[in-house]
Amino acid sequence: MDILQVLNNLRLLVVDDDADTLELIRFIFEQYNAQVSSTVSTTEAFRVIRLWKPDILISDIAMPIEDGCSFIRKVRSLKQEEGQIPAIALTALAAQEKLALNAGFSTYMVKPFNPDDLVKLVANLVLQKSFTLSPTAYD
Repeated sequence: MDILQVLNNLRLLVVDDDADTLELIRFIFEQYNAQVSSTVSTTEAFRVIRLWKPDILISDIAMPIEDGCSFIRKVRSLKQEEGQIPAIALTALAAQEKLALNAGFSTYMVKPFNPDDLVKLVANLVLQKSFTLSPTAYD
């Protein structure tokens, strides 16, 4: 399966207090026909998760009002599939890897990031999620 197929119609939620980062990520993934919802607010992002049920979450860690680690803990406390959404932490500090993973992010990426690397990371998370949700060939 190629990246175009994996990302086609993917629902991607991006949370970052930097408008340029939001716009860049939107631009990148719309090239792959993904549906992108973006917000600067974790409160709004939490609402979007409950109503829109995105496939993947990308969130900055260092944000005012509520940081990404606190936000992902709230997300992980949700019942059902929405609490298990694969999530990528974006951080300007590589040293925050352990913090992000311990808080509940699936993985992380350091800013500034290479767009191709972010696309591959998202595609890999989608494939992992699909693999864990689909029945095995041995059943």
